[in-house]
Amino acid sequence: MSENKELSGKVALVTGASRGIGAAIAIKFAQRGANVAINYVSSSTAADSIANEIRTHGVRALTVKADVSNEAEVSTMFEAVKREFGRLDIVVSNSGIEHFGALGEVTGDDIDRIFAVNVKGQYFVAQEAYKYLEDFGRVMLTSSISAVKGVPGHAVYASSKAAILGMAKCLAVDFGPRNITVNVIAAAGVKTDMYDHNSPKYIPGGENMTPKQIEDLLSKWSPLGRVGLPEDVAGVAALIASRDSQWLTGQTFHVSGGAFMN
Repeated sequence: MSENKELSGKVALVTGASRGIGAAIAIKFAQRGANVAINYVSSSTAADSIANEIRTHGVRALTVKADVSNEAEVSTMFEAVKREFGRLDIVVSNSGIEHFGALGEVTGDDIDRIFAVNVKGQYFVAQEAYKYLEDFGRVMLTSSISAVKGVPGHAVYASSKAAILGMAKCLAVDFGPRNITVNVIAAAGVKTDMYDHNSPKYIPGGENMTPKQIEDLLSKWSPLGRVGLPEDVAGVAALIASRDSQWLTGQTFHVSGGAFMN
């Protein structure tokens, strides 16, 4: 069955798109017909690989290096996207870093580092999105199940992701007069390189388990009996990007296979 091309002619920018969930979202948008700008912060090789895959879908791709915690670099990134494509319709703020730390060991520098990317970075992206997006555009911020589910040693990261829930509600009001929607994707248990590195920390004694034991246990968090894949999140992002989502704004979509239910 051929892929729905309803994003044909649209331009999307996805931050943190050289791997994992961001890469899957960028590819899904391309499959739906959008031209895509791929932001990365370190690996140009990985970003180029995603760009090449995107081009196989008959659309254009651009790679843009920028640290989202740097306000000037974010501004330059948006300028580059507008210069290349002439318009911008969809912005996905996907960049983020995770943190675990024992209560007595977390430092002020740890907090500043996490909040610089996960909170300030997403705000900087939203600020520039407001300047460059076409009316009736889409903004997606990223949170996590950690914002609503307590995990040992995860307070700093969880706080940074909880901040996004309030941020999005206010931004939805700010963007509303231009018919630009602002929503949040909060994923959980999705198999990426970040999952491979951090999943043992979500489970007491996880450091002594094999990867299969960890996955079997995490699969039980979901009524569907499995962990998530980046493509699961990408499908939700494509829905939010679509015309069918025009009456959805200020909402958080928990893409967790039911591991968290409102």
